[in-house]
Amino acid sequence: MLAAADYAEGYGKGGMPAELDLALQCDQWGALPESGGLLDQPLGLVARMGAALNVYRAVSSSVHRGKMNLVDWSNQNPTAWKVLATVEKMRRG
Repeated sequence: MLAAADYAEGYGKGGMPAELDLALQCDQWGALPESGGLLDQPLGLVARMGAALNVYRAVSSSVHRGKMNLVDWSNQNPTAWKVLATVEKMRRG
């Protein structure tokens, strides 16, 4: 999750996290990474992809909020705000 947040903020030194890359490709193409259905995917992969995508979208939304202040943005995006708060708690240890 932290790697996805770092990447969204432009600080991803190692590039895009693998789970985020897969999630964005799956979203773009409307397909899963492995053949078969949802239950044919490697254990935990879809959950990691979903978490990475949620973090990336929340952080990207915050970073690209333009002139809107953080309080107004958080009021308009309460779910994304919760994701940002979780990321910040993780960063603090």
